[in-house]
Amino acid sequence: MARFISLLFFLSLSLCCCRSQSQGSKMSVRLHSGGRPLTLAAPVELECVISGHGLSDSGVSWMRQNRDSAPEFILFITSLGRVASTENGKPPARFKAKKESNYRLTVTSFQEQDQGNYYCIVNHNQRLHFSSGIPLYLPAPPTAAPTTKATTPPPSTTARSKDPGDCKHSPKTAKAPKKGMDLSCDFYIWVPLASACLLLLIALLATITVCQKTRRRRCKCKRPMNGSNGKPSMPNRYV
Repeated sequence: MARFISLLFFLSLSLCCCRSQSQGSKMSVRLHSGGRPLTLAAPVELECVISGHGLSDSGVSWMRQNRDSAPEFILFITSLGRVASTENGKPPARFKAKKESNYRLTVTSFQEQDQGNYYCIVNHNQRLHFSSGIPLYLPAPPTAAPTTKATTPPPSTTARSKDPGDCKHSPKTAKAPKKGMDLSCDFYIWVPLASACLLLLIALLATITVCQKTRRRRCKCKRPMNGSNGKPSMPNRYV
């Protein structure tokens, strides 16, 4: 219902537009908050400046038009400073109006849905007089700078000094094909192996020497003695 009334009001404004422009009235809306940037939930006060003769005695209607919507009626204030009742009998929330030297509209807590172009309109002698609009939009939020991930340098492939710990390969790492001779690793492998072979050779030579000495030993058996002179007796077959 409220949208239908606002559309009818907008049509009546457009029909009377040409007639109102012929009067050459001077009306404007200015921001009464000192030119400070708009902030969310902050109060905003607008002032309708009327310079035409007799226009300030006819009351003022306040309207707002967003970028992608039709004009929307806010409220009407009489020349005595009284806010006219709306459909529900109450003034719109967050909006207050008063009349001092000029007509003023206050948004007590500016919200995102309150953004748009604001106009004040005077109906005088069956003619509509429009003011120049003033845009009220919140500043765009700052865009965050894109974060760049820190790149890790690739592992160095330069040759480094060899030490005994390099010969121990981890089971998790793949074995690379060996090119040429690694003298440091060969030294720690072949020296113990040569020493072991030398010890085995010495042990073998010692065993051979002991065996030869054992074979050279003669078995000295004692024969039975039959004479008084201690000579061995002859066998019985020779008697």
